[in-house]
Amino acid sequence: MKKAIVIGILFIALFLVKVSAQNKVVLLDISQEDKSEYLKVSPQIFEQYQDIIENQFGATLIINEDREVDSEFLEKTDILIVLSTLSSTDLKKTRTETEIESIISFVKNGGRLIFFTDEDRRIDIKAFGANEIITPFGMEFGNDLPNLRNAGAISFIGEFIAGKYELPYSGSRELTGGIPISVMNAEGGHVHGAYIKLANGGKLAAFGETMVGLFIGGVEFKMPDGNTIVWKGKDNKQFMKELIAWTLED
Repeated sequence: MKKAIVIGILFIALFLVKVSAQNKVVLLDISQEDKSEYLKVSPQIFEQYQDIIENQFGATLIINEDREVDSEFLEKTDILIVLSTLSSTDLKKTRTETEIESIISFVKNGGRLIFFTDEDRRIDIKAFGANEIITPFGMEFGNDLPNLRNAGAISFIGEFIAGKYELPYSGSRELTGGIPISVMNAEGGHVHGAYIKLANGGKLAAFGETMVGLFIGGVEFKMPDGNTIVWKGKDNKQFMKELIAWTLED
């Protein structure tokens, strides 16, 4: 009964989000990685973002490939989604102090941020500015966790997530602080994602692994050893829809 009530409330909330989202701008930042690298691992990634943000919610999606994410850029942005790089070597650029300060101010002034990181082999956590951005909000990324290939993660039913969704997960880094959204679906139950809300409406959701942000659940992938794997995460898109809806709420 309780679950049915939660689902009913969230269904109504999704409808109201569609009404309130129509004049909002979602900025998807991939400026530290080549766009082609994301397409290699998840060919439909940008179509998935476009479908949720523009087709389902009526907001505007902007994909940032190379511009500095400064206060001028964020002034015209309501929601910022930052995807992890996919390799910690050969970075396009290091996040500047201006960007870090601008993103922190964005959230403190009521902006909404979804922030994805990953393991050390995929992200230079310092060059990415990850802890510099989230520690002012009581959260922190730690070291790599034991790599359990294709373990999957599971979400909690909560304030804005309606189900115990199966999510992709295959290697992550430690994340502390905030309210847990999801955990690794294996021994240890390490936190996969967590969030905070500010009194003025600012919101931050952070993840120690980026697969769910890549819409990689259910995608078939050829491993370096020649074997083919289908990533767990059948509920990937529904989870991302509800997460993005939360950021679009007034």
